[in-house]
Amino acid sequence: MIRRLPILALLAIPALATAASDPHEVATRFYAALQASGPDQPAIAPLLGDALRAAIDAQRAYEQACTALAAPDEKPHMLDQGPYLMAPDRPEAVKVGLPATSGDASWVPVEMAVGDYRWTDRVLLQRQDLDWKVMDIRWGQGGNLIGRLKQFSAFRCTASGG
Repeated sequence: MIRRLPILALLAIPALATAASDPHEVATRFYAALQASGPDQPAIAPLLGDALRAAIDAQRAYEQACTALAAPDEKPHMLDQGPYLMAPDRPEAVKVGLPATSGDASWVPVEMAVGDYRWTDRVLLQRQDLDWKVMDIRWGQGGNLIGRLKQFSAFRCTASGG
């Protein structure tokens, strides 16, 4: 019995190691999912921190409510592109840089390009339990994801043609 305990402990280590993630890996998976099929892909949700995922879900629900209130010939209040990128088009090139980590927070630079236009976004990740999660994105063009979501929800949708 004593000999089996170390073997069982060794078998448990790989499971724990795969449960944990690192900031570079999470940012790489996040941008790969964005590039693959846009912001609604189910692969993105597990990479988001709890607060950011709740904010994204609230934005989508608010957008649906605004759509229901808008007249059929009226464009409802909505984000004109996916929430995660400042630019309306997906970048043609994405390169995830090396994280700068301090404690449970990490900033990961992500270089992007569309044609000759290049910029660098910075992704904030924080550790939640064993995993690193995306908490915010600061765009190279200015602004950030959390700020955009707050600004979006500050607009009051009203019924049209009353």
